[in-house]
Amino acid sequence: MECNGKSVVAFDLKPMHSFDLWGVVVDKHVLGTWKIRTYKELAQKEKIPEDTVRRVVREYRNLLDGESWATGPRKSEILDAIDGLALAHGIRPDYASAFMKDALCAMRKILDAGQKLMVFTSKPAPELREQLASSLGEKMMDIRWGNKSNPNSFREVFEKETRLGNRVVTHTADELPELIAARKSGLFHENALVYVNRNNSNSKDRVTGEGIHCYVDDLRDVKYTSLVLTP
Repeated sequence: MECNGKSVVAFDLKPMHSFDLWGVVVDKHVLGTWKIRTYKELAQKEKIPEDTVRRVVREYRNLLDGESWATGPRKSEILDAIDGLALAHGIRPDYASAFMKDALCAMRKILDAGQKLMVFTSKPAPELREQLASSLGEKMMDIRWGNKSNPNSFREVFEKETRLGNRVVTHTADELPELIAARKSGLFHENALVYVNRNNSNSKDRVTGEGIHCYVDDLRDVKYTSLVLTP
């Protein structure tokens, strides 16, 4: 399915496109498998109780599968549980091993059009900027992070980028709660919120029923540079 904008509006600020990280820019199942394996290995060394390990892994798998209870306000708690041991040991994921081809193609088109892009993720992502810059062939913008189930997180990022001379005009995610929060922020045109279907966790009718009108299976189908529209 192709998702097109209606017209381009001139901005004094530079148009910037925001992308979620896990499930959008990187294959969350590839890196998720790595996270689970790393957590189990470290949990065994740290003698973490088996029932705790099973719960942490189960809830993280629920998050990877896009279950609504796990992708909302509890998402940060679930991520902290699975990531804590690796972070404590200074272990970082190799993002480049799991970059999604369609996301990289979409990002490249944005950059080639002279527009900007950023990654807005739930947690800090050390070394991501460098790995993306290597794959895209030029310097990335800032990597932002925050609680994306809260509309205020989008407003805070919008304000930060505005001060830097950028206008955040789109956001792309594979999880519905954060796109609903983005819509509630009042910052985005109705056609400029993009849901990419990675795991069939939400139907097109469900997504569009929440006011998210761009629903695609492949980000190469999104005409990002013509989605530069005011709310």
